[in-house]
Formats: sequence, C-alpha cells, structure tokens
Amino acid sequence: MIKILERSKGNVFGLEASGDISKEEILAVEARLDEAIKEYGKINWLYVIKSFEYASLGAMYADMMWLLKNVKHFDKMAVVGNKKWEEILVKADSLIFGEKYFDLSELDKAWEYVESK
Repeated sequence: MIKILERSKGNVFGLEASGDISKEEILAVEARLDEAIKEYGKINWLYVIKSFEYASLGAMYADMMWLLKNVKHFDKMAVVGNKKWEEILVKADSLIFGEKYFDLSELDKAWEYVESK
C-alpha cells in the first residue's frame, strides 16, 4: 500500500510505502503529484519506506518511469527508512535524483528538510 501522509500540503508531499504496492496505487499517487507539478512547477517530497514490495513488474516499471520522467520537477527529496542497504542505495541514487536519507528516528528532521524554503 502507498498513501499520502496527512502532513502533505501545497508542493510538499509525504508518502508511506508498506506491504504490496499495486500499479493502480502508484498511478493514483502519481496523478496527485502531476497535479502539484502543474500548479507549482517543482515539488518536495518525503518517502517513508516500511517493508514493501511491488505487486508486479508493471508496478515497478510505472514507478521508475514516472520518477525518471519527472526528476527535473523535484526540488527536495527525503527518503526515510531503517535499513543500511536503503541508506546505501539512496546515497548512490542521489547522484541522479539528489535525495537525502534519514533514519526512521529522524522523521521530524526529514519533514523539516522538505518543508524548508
């Protein structure tokens, strides 16, 4: 499941991923993000990773294609997790996407980062 967190507002989005994530869920969230990109030009977002899997290769493909297509519209990105491999992956990804990694214990700090001007 993927959900938009209540603290999201304006061009700042918080997303939480847990369990199986379907292509339909991804497309629904991407539609909301597309609306914000049209309105604001750039978005800031925080992605909380709990234990999750893509329900299908189609779901993973849809997610990756949207990210690559829209990277130019991302300003600040924070990935929040609790596993060392997530931190390593985010540091490698940051060369393309520019995101920052925060441990789950630093969730408030991650929100402050994406909400700052």
